[in-house]
Amino acid sequence: MENRSLLQSFAMDKEGRIRSVDEVARGLACECVCPCCREAVIARQGDIREWHFAHVADSECEGGLETALHLAAKQLLLEHRGMTVPEIRIQKEVRLPDGRVGIGSTYRPERWVDFTEVASEKSVGQIRPDIVAVVGTTMLFVEVAVTHFVDPDKQAVLEKLGLPTIEIDLANFQGERWTWELLAEHVIEHALNKCWVHFLDEKALHDEAQASALQAALATPLPAQEAVCTSVAKAPRTRFWVKNRMVDVIERPFGLAIWSPYDPELNVLIKSIMQSLGGRWQPRFKNWLVPLEAKSWLLRELGERSGQPPEVI
Repeated sequence: MENRSLLQSFAMDKEGRIRSVDEVARGLACECVCPCCREAVIARQGDIREWHFAHVADSECEGGLETALHLAAKQLLLEHRGMTVPEIRIQKEVRLPDGRVGIGSTYRPERWVDFTEVASEKSVGQIRPDIVAVVGTTMLFVEVAVTHFVDPDKQAVLEKLGLPTIEIDLANFQGERWTWELLAEHVIEHALNKCWVHFLDEKALHDEAQASALQAALATPLPAQEAVCTSVAKAPRTRFWVKNRMVDVIERPFGLAIWSPYDPELNVLIKSIMQSLGGRWQPRFKNWLVPLEAKSWLLRELGERSGQPPEVI
């Protein structure tokens, strides 16, 4: 632990619960032991130095302070059955074949989550997180770091599981001793010393940022060379007949242009398909433009609407 002046503020009573030095009797009457070595401790509650627990035999127990603090934090999480989780920020970049680039992001502020279920030291696969909780229908891991943080091996296992995980950093406490009130602020109420190892609802958040980036790219003006309507080489064109009206898919270097003659019913159908692909209406050319990546899906969709093989022109 970096703060070498930190005193042991917690110990274990004879029922196995973690107790603060503030809530037990003085001296040996506290009837507590060190949760690390299980040796008896005394509650030193003098008038000069901060109150703390000390081993009766004055023995060296390097893990006593860390173990006691670690167990105290977990006990709080089990009792409160909820916590404030940190904010989430995700940013994505999309680069279209025509060179346009869009950047999109998603943000969730820090917020309180309730645990519908919560357990300590429960094995999940190859690992045993400090706390395994359930938020809604999603399993959430909470790791309490006093001196030992999530290492690369454990992070690799967490990535494979794909479950949201939060790490609470208690290593850099600037003070001489902990109280239940201070510990609750860090572990339960605040999010300043918490970080996501894996986000809650990670896939949905990444998809949201990706969609935002795509919309930003499509909203960017086309490069100047794309405004040129004529070309030496004839652009590939695939023609479908939908509701007895032609629908042409023209393959350009910068995207797929979709054109059809005016027909109110057909226009509604085409618009719904284009919007699902993030397409953009081009008033100047009176057609829709969608990314080249959507080609196979678009041709399949129009083929199903047509009910007959397309014409390649």
